[in-house]
Amino acid sequence: STFDLTVSQLRRQKQLKGVPLLPTTTIGSFPQTPAVRSLRARLNKGAITLEQYNAEIDKQIAYAIGVQEALGLDILVHGEAERTDMVEFFAQKMDGMLFSTNGWVQSFGSRCVRPPIFWSDISR
Repeated sequence: STFDLTVSQLRRQKQLKGVPLLPTTTIGSFPQTPAVRSLRARLNKGAITLEQYNAEIDKQIAYAIGVQEALGLDILVHGEAERTDMVEFFAQKMDGMLFSTNGWVQSFGSRCVRPPIFWSDISR
């Protein structure tokens, strides 16, 4: 039997040209190393500028990509070094949410997050 490819499927097929049928990649973020955490703490304390922070984060991203290239992965990710926590990262970009300084909650395993506190209608 024959089947018709939708425009969306054709676009996706074109994007994946040259990618193996079963490509290798990573899922999730690279670990938040002590160096990354220290960098973020120094930014929050005003010990470094945002420009210095971004330059160092760019180095972390380059490292993450280099590791994946050395491993021969097919689809690379940037490692998410700039994110403190996925929930916090996105919630900080919305109005109507606050975060405590020390209100950590265990999310799974040994991982802890600072969940957002909803104080009004949520908007972006």
